[in-house]
This record gives sequence, structure tokens and C-alpha cells, in this order.
Amino acid sequence: MTIAEYLTYWLTNVAKGKVRRTTYVNYESLVRNYVTTEFGKKKLVRLTARDIRAFLAKTAVTCQCCAQGKDRKRPEHKRRCCALRKCCKKLPSDRTVRFLLVILRAALQHAVREDELPRNVARNVELSMGTKREIEPLTAKEGRQLLAAARDNRLWAAYELAVRIGLRRGELLGLRWSDVDLHEGVLTVRQALQRVGGELLIVAPKTQRSARRVALPSECVTALRAQRAQQIADRKGAGDNWKGTGQGLVFTTKNGTPIEPRNLNRSFEVLCVRTGVRKVRFHDLRHTCASLLHEQGAAFDRVGDALRGDGNGPDDDDGAAGVPVAV
Repeated sequence: MTIAEYLTYWLTNVAKGKVRRTTYVNYESLVRNYVTTEFGKKKLVRLTARDIRAFLAKTAVTCQCCAQGKDRKRPEHKRRCCALRKCCKKLPSDRTVRFLLVILRAALQHAVREDELPRNVARNVELSMGTKREIEPLTAKEGRQLLAAARDNRLWAAYELAVRIGLRRGELLGLRWSDVDLHEGVLTVRQALQRVGGELLIVAPKTQRSARRVALPSECVTALRAQRAQQIADRKGAGDNWKGTGQGLVFTTKNGTPIEPRNLNRSFEVLCVRTGVRKVRFHDLRHTCASLLHEQGAAFDRVGDALRGDGNGPDDDDGAAGVPVAV
């Protein structure tokens, strides 16, 4: 059996039933774009630790735009780099390289269990520490500046929820009005919206501990009331063109469809430029929330623990209500 044949078998019959669909899609993409193109035709039993080490070292310094022909796949008038012999140096991140090793270790370990291999050669491969991205969340001043500028933005409430209670991008876009109680001032995270395998899907939260009940500060309640009024106006304005899915999502486009996750990223980038706020990832707003909690005296070991409540994790009696942040 070749490596490509075995990995296809492992993805379909083993990984697919064990991991979330989003994770499976990532596995399949990494295997297809990296592993099988490098040594997919090699016999599984002849794979060595040296092969894997050389593959990872080569991958780390190879422009993936060139290797995968990404620029050539664009329409001719939109080609801007590799197809024009102008390498864009799009190198994979350390995280991607490490994840390739994780996948190979898991797949080969299963081959050992099924007596396809005598040992897992990937376990003999170690990687250097590499470079870890330093997370620099927005300061309290930058957070206030961002939220003040966002008040006239269609997604103002999304930014309020991201900064003040640390909701993830998918949790925001998958939030339903049925999960929000503006009278009691609480919000329950039950699902997320993600693009998986080319389609937008409602999925379960990232982990079981991610499903949580969160107390809403008054600023979030105000922003959500404004969001509801805006959505009602959008629906009246769209008339028969309203395409709401019936899921009752809090954040939708002007015609009622779910918001593409990348469009939220783009909106955030534009807001940062217009506001003059230092450019960070949208996900870094979650770290901003955790940092602000820490400044206010909250004790915790991880971002997730900070945003689940008092730092005690999943054992909180009330479902781990979150702590609102004063900005």
C-alpha cells in the first residue's frame, strides 16, 4: 500500500469518525496539499523517520503558493506573483508544519495497531521550538477607542460581545435570538457558524466546555437591542427579498443571510484602519477580553478559563457564567 492509499483509508475510515467535521476538513486538506504531493507514491512500509524529517524541513522553507500553483489557478488578469515569476514567499506557519507531524504520527500509529507497520517511525521525529507568535491584545484604551468607533457600524454588537465577554468569531455569527435573554441580561453559547469544506454550516461549539452561559454587561444589552432594531428595519426594507433561514440568527446580512466569517474579518480590518487602532486578528479580541479580566484581578491559567467565569473551569454550578469586562 502506498502512503497516499493508506492516508486516504485512514482519513475516511478512522479520522472521519473521531474528529469534528472542521478538523477532518483540515486533515484532508493538509494531507492532499502537502503529504501526498511529496511522497504519496512511496510504499508505506518503506517510510522512514529521515523521510519525514526531510519532508517537514523542506515544507517549512517552501513557498506554498508556488508549490500548489495557487497563483496559476487565478484568472490571468488577477495573477500577481508566482505565475509571473515573482515569488511571494508564502511559507507555511510553524503551526502548520507541526500539525503535519501530528497527523502523520496519528495515522502511522493506527497502521501499527492494524499490523500494517512494525513501528511508528514518525514518533522518532522531533522538531525545533520554532518561532511562536506573540499575542499582543489591544489595551484597555485601544479597546475603548475601537468600541467607540464601532457604534455606527452594522456589527457594533458583535464587537461589543467580542471585547467585553470574549465570544469567538464563529460563536458570534452562530448566535440566535433564542440564545439571548435581554431582560435577564444573559447569553448562552450553544452553536457556531463556520465555513467547512466550502459551505457555511452550523456546528457545535469548539469544545464541550465552550458551551456556556454568560452574563451580559449593560453595554452589550444596549448594543444587542440596537442590533435587533436594525434587523427588523432590514427585514422590512428587504420585503420579499428577505432570505432569512428561519434559524433566527442575531447577525445577518441586509437580506437575512448568514454572514461569511471572512467578511467579519474584513470589516474588522477596515474598522481598525479607520479608527487608527493597531492591527490585530479578530480572534485577538478574545485575548483582549482575558487581559482586561486579568487587569481587574481575575485569576486564571488559560484564556478559556478566564472567559468561563471565576477561573474554576467547568465545575461552576451555574454552567460557568462568564464575567463581563469593564472597558
